[in-house]
Amino acid sequence: MATNQVGYVGAGPLFIGKRSGGKMRFVGQVPEFKLNITETTKDLKDYVKGSGLAESFSVIDKVEASITFASADVNNLALALRGIESATNVIPVTSEAHTAYPGGLVELQGVSPTSVSVTIAPTAHATTTAYTVGQIVKPATGTHFYKCKTAGTTGATAPTWKTDGTDTTDGTAVWTDMGLMALTASEYEINSAGLFIPSDATKIDEAGTPVTVTYSTSAGYNIQTLVGSGEEYRVVFAGKNSARNGKGLKVVMYRVSFSPTKDLGLVGDDFVKLTLTGNVLSDDTKTGTGISAFCQIDMEAV
Repeated sequence: MATNQVGYVGAGPLFIGKRSGGKMRFVGQVPEFKLNITETTKDLKDYVKGSGLAESFSVIDKVEASITFASADVNNLALALRGIESATNVIPVTSEAHTAYPGGLVELQGVSPTSVSVTIAPTAHATTTAYTVGQIVKPATGTHFYKCKTAGTTGATAPTWKTDGTDTTDGTAVWTDMGLMALTASEYEINSAGLFIPSDATKIDEAGTPVTVTYSTSAGYNIQTLVGSGEEYRVVFAGKNSARNGKGLKVVMYRVSFSPTKDLGLVGDDFVKLTLTGNVLSDDTKTGTGISAFCQIDMEAV
């Protein structure tokens, strides 16, 4: 005797593509894919008998698709954030000017800089010029830079600069040797956003020190979030029923308009999940008696 008991445990790949045409993209791991239907029921109480209903009818208010993505690839992020994505190439950047602070970030272009070099960028030393405590200069020659220790006016000619960490007298001004202008790799930390200057940095002043940074950006992707229009998508689920020896199940949604994700976890102990909901809209090209304009399900005989 045939059974009407068909258990269902779903699995299988999900594909999304623009309704206007083009590639139906495999979206990676999807822990959850649901169809939600909202209904409004209109009831007429039976006033003759005093109880129960005399009439009742319902209308479908909304059909929604809910998809949880476990793959945070660039395409899924762009879809979830209504963004526009583009590939980025390695870009060499030479002597980019910044102001560095102890315990602060020097933000660089792109992501994950490589081949980084950082150099203190003081103004050139000038003769017969008044300087205040804390100002830094570089001599006309040499690789060291100097901080004003005692305010005063520099001499008519440049002094003989000390390079052993001691002081140089220059007219009435006194300068302390601060060492090489080029920072060593131990004097900063490279991260994905740029450079971090340790709080105990000796060459970087709390008021800010001018530096130049030479580096290369890493190849990757750029996503400009919340700038894309409400594109409509076609969704196809190439499923299987694991409770019935992998019998096939195909679900097609013809016209889906996704809302941006409401929750994007950027720090956490678990794999990120992107949950999107989208309105399943009526497709006017699907016509005929008994033909759904929203969604079609095909299933293999069990």
